[in-house]
Amino acid sequence: MMKKINFIFGIHNHQPVGNFKEVLDHGYECAYKPFVQLMWRHPKIKWSLHCSGILWDYFREHNPEYIDIVKKMKDRGQVELIAGGYYEPIMPSLQDRDKIGQIKKMTEYLKNEFDSKPQGMWLAERVWEPHLPKPFSLAGIKYTIVDDYHLLSSGLNAEERTGYYITEEQGYTLKLFSINQQLRYYIPFKTVSETIEFFRQSATENEGTALVMIDDGEKFGMWPKTYKHVYEDLWLENFLKAVEENSDWINTLTFSEYLEKYPSKGRAYIPTASYFEMTEWAYPQKMQEELEDTIKETDHMNNSERIKKFIRGGMWRNFFTKYPESNNMHKKMLYVSEKINAYRSEISSSKETRDPNITAQLAKALDLLYEGQCNCAYWHGVFGGLYLPHLRKAIYEKLIASENIIDELNKKEKKAKKALKTDFDKDGNNEVLVETESQNLYFMPQCGGTIFEWDIKKANTNILNTLSRKKEAYHRKLVEFIARGPLNPGAVKTIHDLVEVKEENLDHYLNYDWYRKVSLIDHFIHPDTSYENFSKCKYGEQGDFVFGIYDFQEHNNSFKLARNGVVWAGDRQYKIRIEKEVKLSVAPEAEITYTVINNDTDTVSLNFVPELNFSFLGSRTEDTMNKTVKEWVRVDEPQKLKVEVKFENDTQLWVFPVETVSLSEAGFERTYQGTTVAPLWKLELKPGQKQKLHITIQIGVIE
Repeated sequence: MMKKINFIFGIHNHQPVGNFKEVLDHGYECAYKPFVQLMWRHPKIKWSLHCSGILWDYFREHNPEYIDIVKKMKDRGQVELIAGGYYEPIMPSLQDRDKIGQIKKMTEYLKNEFDSKPQGMWLAERVWEPHLPKPFSLAGIKYTIVDDYHLLSSGLNAEERTGYYITEEQGYTLKLFSINQQLRYYIPFKTVSETIEFFRQSATENEGTALVMIDDGEKFGMWPKTYKHVYEDLWLENFLKAVEENSDWINTLTFSEYLEKYPSKGRAYIPTASYFEMTEWAYPQKMQEELEDTIKETDHMNNSERIKKFIRGGMWRNFFTKYPESNNMHKKMLYVSEKINAYRSEISSSKETRDPNITAQLAKALDLLYEGQCNCAYWHGVFGGLYLPHLRKAIYEKLIASENIIDELNKKEKKAKKALKTDFDKDGNNEVLVETESQNLYFMPQCGGTIFEWDIKKANTNILNTLSRKKEAYHRKLVEFIARGPLNPGAVKTIHDLVEVKEENLDHYLNYDWYRKVSLIDHFIHPDTSYENFSKCKYGEQGDFVFGIYDFQEHNNSFKLARNGVVWAGDRQYKIRIEKEVKLSVAPEAEITYTVINNDTDTVSLNFVPELNFSFLGSRTEDTMNKTVKEWVRVDEPQKLKVEVKFENDTQLWVFPVETVSLSEAGFERTYQGTTVAPLWKLELKPGQKQKLHITIQIGVIE
């Protein structure tokens, strides 16, 4: 009997919420359009297609011919359309109601646009947790697609991972296909002959044997150097021809066709997992380096593959501990989701549910929430993700806009609200959320008495959407690359192996913050600290206030934070008290009064620096300053904001851009993340003496 193989082929296309239109245009011209045109010319090749809702919306508005050709292929039975969360969220990170809502939005779109009732869904980044079968089943989904690594983690060997399995949660079942990892690396990076040979080696006399390869559509033309390789050098054309020429033993079919024809291979229960690279990235920097080194060490062992299958990385949710900024976005998303759900519950039995205006506004708020759940800005691996300010900006923009609608529907009072004490970031300590008509300020008394989020509601902008400079595991690759230069620069590599540098001397920007870049961070710095050292976070901190616990009190529109701490000066500690009062007005503005008190028995000399940080889209000359001034003004046209920081007297002011070095699909790059504004006050305080210092921050919205 001839050995045969079933080949389930597909692509997943996605672009983040908030990405630049020129990026989508580029993706369309070099990846999405040429791929679908080539598939159209090979009608015998069955395949499956998933596009996120962001791209379906883009195609409908700017390139409707893409939708037209997909309709034709669907009608002739060549392509199966796969659902998913409409805005490509990481499913385990959502409330179950939002999981179901995202999926139903996509299935309704595919039904209305293509007259298609999808059975399966794409699992964003293949991030799996065992509770998912229940909400997926409740949303009408029959199957999803995971990675080889998922089934390997359940103890299934390569021969057993050539079909589909059934899993369940509380009796709700879900069918699971797994993507062949080796084939994912072969297509389109190995030669066509090598790829066909891999099929030949995988073929069996069991007619149900199947290989699945569905991966990012961007690797077919959008990843560096792949357009020439895939289209100009005819890799994809030659591959499709080779599959057709070997159709007597390579059978292409869709997921649903396979389900109709073949039974499952049994039950399987999968632990928390994603594709293996994701589990590497989710680890903290040091653990990630150790894991990479461990894998390299096993490569030189005779039984390396047997050992590797027992190596595990971290889980996706670790990004919320690795990056506090990611956690902040996630908890903001959950907070807004709860606001929407509370309002829906409140009006569910009232006549307001029949008000078409309320229904429309609620639907808009819900859709904005869903957009704010797009996964890309919440994590970072090879691609820019969290490190791209415009993606984080888009998440906050959607979430704040959604929150504004619900607050308006709730008919909130148009004045400062009483501070809400709640464990916003889910760390066991209460934060303080202050919401007014024009702005939201979130305080963290348990960590420096800082402001960690400042929403300008009219602009739908969190002006504290900054990112601290962190040491990443791939930074050592940058140092090694600069030291030795590129190896084999002409080769076409996978995105995981590619090393490029977008500018010289990037290693000079490898500076790391030991605290989060928020605002009202109270520093007492060593007297020898220079502007340059402080900007690089290479200075001596002499106080215990940066992470210290502050008392919090509320008085009408005034909020007071205070701490009794210590400052090292000379060869001893001094007892110092800081009081900071934040007064809010109707406009987006904060008047901040610091009182620094010497509670010690001796006179002390202090260098006090209350650090502020602001998030702008792109750096300007105003982001660099080291001089004595009474005010600092910064206009940000992209966000339509004007920030003014004013002092009562001439003040030494340090201003510098916060720039990270991160890895993206284009290589290592320097990215502007925000601006630090740090007044430096040199104080000489006698025992019991106090010094008041004033800062006014005004944020105007440019019409």
